Amino acid sequence: MRKSVRSLPSTTQRVATILARFAAAASLAATFVACGPPPAPAKPPESAEERAEKAKIENAKKLMEKADEAYNAKDFDEARKLLGQAKDLNVESLSFQIAEQLERVDKRHAKLWANEIEASLKDGDCKGAFGEIAGPMRDLESEVFVRELRRLIGAQALACVQGRIDEATTAGKFAAARALVGAEDTKTVLGGAAQKKLVTEVDTTIFEAKKASLEEPLKAKHWADALAKIDEAQKSGDISDEGAKGLLGVVRAAITPEIAGLSARSVGQGREAPKSLEEVDRLIKLVRWEIVGPDGAPVAKDKAAPEVVAKKRQALAVWVEAQRVKMKPAKKAEKRWAHGKIAVLPAAKSDAPSKRDLAPATEVWVLGQTKDLALVTDVDPANASLDVQLERAVGWAPLARLAAKNTTDWIPPDDQLVGTRVWAPLRPGEANLELGTVSAVKGQDVTVKRLADDKEMVVKRGTLRIGRLLPGAKLVAFCQAKTQIVTLEEVLPDQRTVKLVCEGGLRKDEVLPGLRARPEDLPAPK
Repeated sequence: MRKSVRSLPSTTQRVATILARFAAAASLAATFVACGPPPAPAKPPESAEERAEKAKIENAKKLMEKADEAYNAKDFDEARKLLGQAKDLNVESLSFQIAEQLERVDKRHAKLWANEIEASLKDGDCKGAFGEIAGPMRDLESEVFVRELRRLIGAQALACVQGRIDEATTAGKFAAARALVGAEDTKTVLGGAAQKKLVTEVDTTIFEAKKASLEEPLKAKHWADALAKIDEAQKSGDISDEGAKGLLGVVRAAITPEIAGLSARSVGQGREAPKSLEEVDRLIKLVRWEIVGPDGAPVAKDKAAPEVVAKKRQALAVWVEAQRVKMKPAKKAEKRWAHGKIAVLPAAKSDAPSKRDLAPATEVWVLGQTKDLALVTDVDPANASLDVQLERAVGWAPLARLAAKNTTDWIPPDDQLVGTRVWAPLRPGEANLELGTVSAVKGQDVTVKRLADDKEMVVKRGTLRIGRLLPGAKLVAFCQAKTQIVTLEEVLPDQRTVKLVCEGGLRKDEVLPGLRARPEDLPAPK
């Protein structure tokens, strides 16, 4: 009789369960094999941008392949052109490879050119060699090409140039040497820094040679011959403009003591002094110097004579002018003071217009005088020699305007009196003086406008006192309810008010119209 599974022992039951599961799995596997794996999802179609990018990459690669063929055929210009086209496609993934390929082309091209001109450099034909390669170095606009070519031929090219320079300078062919080192092709091949250094060395060598050639004419004081040598060298191209200036400086340095000495020796001479001045001026002009004239026009720095020449020449010119106007030299310089503002005439040309004024009360010393004029200096000459005294002369001043006493507190001359602030008796019956401004002068009658009310009063010139306000001055003012003597402490910044010290030390401010002064407390008039 058949038994149910449930009635079987437990072990047997478990085995049956496992077998049943295996059967189910086998059944599923059979089903999967029969049907196959699920199909993969379909790829989306390429966009127009992706197709265009792929086409650019393919085009760039083809151009690079063609460039490589041109490179192998030594057609470097074609290789560069093709690589340039590939680069212009802007394929980022190929940019580094294109750059490497371009560098390889430039370096190999540079090597080819180096081999091409090697023989010319060895033969000393620097100019010819440079003429061949300078064009490609400029036209290709490739730093790699230029750098590689200079690495390959730089030392040999420099040695070639230096050899040619030595030959030219030894033979005295300075223009040829300068032309070689200064050529644009030389600069292109050697580089700006190397060429500049070479130019400096050549110019220095030539300058020293030309300087030595000036020794003989300068020693003989043949100044014109020395200058002719410089002009000839500059015209022929042997020296640069800067070199010519330097050589002119050599001549100027040699002639300076000659001019200064001649000028100093001629001061004090008689008839020979004017001739000496002419010779001095001829020498100054010969070396292309200029002297500031009476008009005071400025002179360019490269044309201005050195100070010692200008001073000594000025002293001689003043002496010649002093002779012309028949000046009587002073045995000892006498001190004087300017009365009012004085227009002084040029020391070396007393008939020229005045270009300088002496301020009122300026201290001067009289070096000599004519009937109406005095030659003055504003520096104490002490025991200086005559030529040094004349160097310091500021000009010719009217004798009538020079006083033997300090004129600081003097009333200005009539022609300068209008507009001057003065103390004057401006109140009838009042002895004290009041401040006012001169508005008119007629002989000894002076019209003064009072500061207090602008009323004009006519007074005598002799009653005027200069209206200077100095700390410490004794004045009269209303203070502490009475009129009293006060001391001026300071003039305030507005120039219309002063600070006063009253009796007992009290301080007060007062406007100028409120001030009075006793005649005896003010400087005596003049």
